[in-house]
Amino acid sequence: MATATDMITGLEDQVLETVKQGQEAVVKAVRTWADASKNLIPDLPPLPFADQLPNTTEVIENAFAFADKVLASQREFVAALLDAVKPVYGAADQAVKSNGGAVKTGPAAKTTAAA
Repeated sequence: MATATDMITGLEDQVLETVKQGQEAVVKAVRTWADASKNLIPDLPPLPFADQLPNTTEVIENAFAFADKVLASQREFVAALLDAVKPVYGAADQAVKSNGGAVKTGPAAKTTAAA
């Protein structure tokens, strides 16, 4: 029997495959359009200081490198948050595991504060 994590991972894989197929279709359509229209665009004069500007690939690579850094920073942030709340969710995780994943129904149990 598949676990919830396995089912979620399978669904994520299906979504990613669908996204990739859509992306491939878009790339193919854009390539076809670009090949058909490349001779329609006149030669443009060079821009002043063009040699000092990054090329398109460099701009995109830098943007994704920055996004990678932001994502890594967010991952560290969430890991620190999870560590901070571990006393709370750790007890909840343990309760779920000890009950075999069953969810209790009925009135909530009363809790008392430890003095």
